[in-house]
Amino acid sequence: MPPRLLALLLLLPAPALAEWVEARGSYLFPPTMAESEACGYAEERARAEAVRQVTGETIAAEDVQRCTEQGDEAQCARNSALWSSMQGYVRRTGDKTIQLRPSAAGHRECVVGFSADVAAAEGRPDPAFDLGVSLSQPVLRHGEPLVVTLSTSQPMYVQVFQWLPYRSGDQAVVRLFPNAYDSNSRMDGLATIPTNAGARRYDVRVEFPEGQPPGRKMVDEYLMVVATRTPLPLRDSYSLDDFRRLMAELPRAHSRVVRRAYNIVRGAP
Repeated sequence: MPPRLLALLLLLPAPALAEWVEARGSYLFPPTMAESEACGYAEERARAEAVRQVTGETIAAEDVQRCTEQGDEAQCARNSALWSSMQGYVRRTGDKTIQLRPSAAGHRECVVGFSADVAAAEGRPDPAFDLGVSLSQPVLRHGEPLVVTLSTSQPMYVQVFQWLPYRSGDQAVVRLFPNAYDSNSRMDGLATIPTNAGARRYDVRVEFPEGQPPGRKMVDEYLMVVATRTPLPLRDSYSLDDFRRLMAELPRAHSRVVRRAYNIVRGAP
């Protein structure tokens, strides 16, 4: 078999490894929030915790600080927990329990626990196949440009996806790069997105989403940079669950996944 074909086969999504763990998640909610909604958030946190137990992924300290500064800390923390557990997913649960506890100032706490069968990407990352990612700014105003700077340890093929937490369905995760104006995804060394060639044709500008509550001044969005040793055909958009399953099937030894978060402030710069 030719070596090139062998390399391509190694990068095809593979069945994820599975492991059973015990997990719990909680959510503190005010009297104005429905019990079912709060317990749904608690279950999402429990699922994220189950995945982290298997993958070892954690929420970065800068994400905790960013959520504190955003104002809507609970929603931002929920989004960060979901995004930090993208390289695994819960296939099924058992022995589920739900507890409601009184708290201060009329608030209550919903605690959800269960046994979880977690599927995660197989293998270990290759330290020699690494990728540095930085953003032009961690906080941007509506209409400002976003530039992603990459630093690769060796040649690799890069794709950049964006998760919009306020969007549901098959358009929740969309691909920013490569695109029709910037199609060469092979990176070697220092590079930017848009690339030097692509920047003559387009730029990436953030938008404060419509339909947000009038009092909300800032929203959080997320990027995932997916690097592979050989080209990997991926779709332009996914649901969050479908994208999570895909990430859990990428062999770690032949890929590198880097997450970055940023905030958008309402109003023009």
